[in-house]
Amino acid sequence: MAFGIETRMSANARALTTIVGAGVLFGASALGAEAMAVASGLIGMFLAFGWSFLIELPNPGTARRVIVGTAIATAFVAYFLTIRELTFLAGFVVIAGFVAEMARKDGRPRLLEQISGTVSGSMLALMAGLWTRSLLVESDGVDAIQVVLIAIAVATLLEMLIPHSLRHLRHVVYMVGGFLGGLLFMLFADLAWYAAGLTGLAAGAILAMFDSILRRLPPATRRRPGFALAMVPLCAGAVVAYTLTLILA
Repeated sequence: MAFGIETRMSANARALTTIVGAGVLFGASALGAEAMAVASGLIGMFLAFGWSFLIELPNPGTARRVIVGTAIATAFVAYFLTIRELTFLAGFVVIAGFVAEMARKDGRPRLLEQISGTVSGSMLALMAGLWTRSLLVESDGVDAIQVVLIAIAVATLLEMLIPHSLRHLRHVVYMVGGFLGGLLFMLFADLAWYAAGLTGLAAGAILAMFDSILRRLPPATRRRPGFALAMVPLCAGAVVAYTLTLILA
């Protein structure tokens, strides 16, 4: 489907965008929960502006508005309330996505695909709120966040550097890179090697899983879908950080 002339984005540029985004979240984790709420909300909104184009939804505008609204609501709920209210928000987002799509007046082509795409993008934006919850739930949350972000950055960097002939091994590279990134974090924090390594491995596995799913789509060579694809690890990685935070608590 054509969307007019748009700046192209290479695979290396997408990887660098993910690494920069991980750096922004890392810095926000050091500044505090307020900064993290803003940063994670922005990650969700950046995802929103390209998600519809990444999965080629027939009505990008409706999906974008729902995902942006989810990202903003998530930032507020994650900072001011608790994980319980964030769970309620997840349920509300499903209903809101369904209602928004049913209210369209364009004949509603490919309705089921549109609804599932809107809800899945909203869920990713909502996952980003777990970065903030990780900071607020326990003091160990900073370590959990930073080890996951380093693992994501190292895994993404290694995947970017492997030669084209070895691209079929990229999922292994993601997990090895995540593991090494977790161990690298031990140089900066007092975290058990097995906790750091296993967390990094889990982050790498998340990257591999989403890579496996999203590579079935047409190549994200345009700027907006490429940017959204770069945000996916930064949204999904929050689940690993929050899980580690609960384990350490």
